[in-house]
Amino acid sequence: MTPTAARAGVVDNTTPALARSWHAVARSDELGHEPLPVRLLDRNWTVERRGHRIIAGPDVPWALEERYGLIWLAPRESSAPLHDFPEWDDPTFDRAYAATVRTPVSAAQLVDNFLDAAHFPFVHAGTFGVGESAMVQDRGVVREGWRVSTTFDTWYRNSDDPLVATGEHPEIQPQQLVKIGSASFGVLLRLGFPVTGATFAILFCCQPETRRCTRVYKLLARNDLGGDSTRMRDCIRHEDRILREDLAILERYERMELHTNLRVEVHTRADRLSVAYRRLLGELLAVENGQRPGREGSTA
Repeated sequence: MTPTAARAGVVDNTTPALARSWHAVARSDELGHEPLPVRLLDRNWTVERRGHRIIAGPDVPWALEERYGLIWLAPRESSAPLHDFPEWDDPTFDRAYAATVRTPVSAAQLVDNFLDAAHFPFVHAGTFGVGESAMVQDRGVVREGWRVSTTFDTWYRNSDDPLVATGEHPEIQPQQLVKIGSASFGVLLRLGFPVTGATFAILFCCQPETRRCTRVYKLLARNDLGGDSTRMRDCIRHEDRILREDLAILERYERMELHTNLRVEVHTRADRLSVAYRRLLGELLAVENGQRPGREGSTA
């Protein structure tokens, strides 16, 4: 049978074109004095510290970086740059890692789901999803190089706001939701809350280890906790629960792959960001096949 990765317009965790992207392969605190074995694109690697440098084997990859408390590897010359995450280095933000988990869902499917906003009132009804967010409205999808982004104006059940308990603020609050997706299997999510003035940023990135295994990293940075470790622990538990809600649906899929051929599935206006992301992956496949990628800097 023809391998999934070789099927036209299909992306899974072993698609060769993914070697042209940056991938998180470990947390920095996992890398001690001994070489650390990691798995990427169904291939074994080791990363290790040598003085102030980090190196990878069995051969020299195109590039290796340590950023945001993660080790990043690009096996071949990267088409897509590493994500910017300015909140992580901003001293006014508290930061933490959510639980690092493994799942059979492909990295492309996980990113595609994380970019979507239409599923909030259904999949996340037990956490932040509310009926008011069923009508998905974006401000237009922007393409910049190998990144796509939009801002959603939506609603959110803000259980983190302490003034909700006192009745000073409503529980269901408006939210400005910025999502920036990259062909490097990462999404930067920036939640703005006009009622509280708070900003909560999440870097969500996936490591395609094998055909049936993806490692998920979720980095949290927010400026409304004032160093309160108890509230941050509550935030981590909340974000871990949100991921479990997503995985409860995604892990039921029969095939762990994503189509870049947009004619295979039916899409609605609410899917515009996901469609733009799939086009990015399609162009990554085209580069791998020696074809010319599409025009950059477009707006949908």
